Order: sequence, then structure tokens, then C-alpha cells
Amino acid sequence: MDVKTRLDIARNILNNATKMNMSGDLLLKISRKIDRYVMEYYSESREKKGGAREEANV
Repeated sequence: MDVKTRLDIARNILNNATKMNMSGDLLLKISRKIDRYVMEYYSESREKKGGAREEANV
């Protein structure tokens, strides 16, 4: 499963947990997981762009 899909699923889980009035601790855990996925998504995106630039300069 790619990072974008995991990010979408986690975001949906957070929205559902918020609507169900889940505890703040649980919401915080889900939010932290989403933060990790966002960082992973952007780092992969940056690596792909950097790799394409290096190939073009070769």
C-alpha cells in the first residue's frame, strides 16, 4: 500500500473518530500517525524529484 493511500485511510479514520467523540488520547495517536505519513509522503516526493533532476543532468 503506498503512502498516499495510507494517508487517506488514516485521515478518514480520524474524521470518523472525531464524529464519534472518541477520547483525546486516541485522536492524538491517530493525528501523530497522519503526521508521520505526511512526512513520509513529502520525503518520497522530494526524492523522486531529486532523482529526476540528477538523471537529466547526467
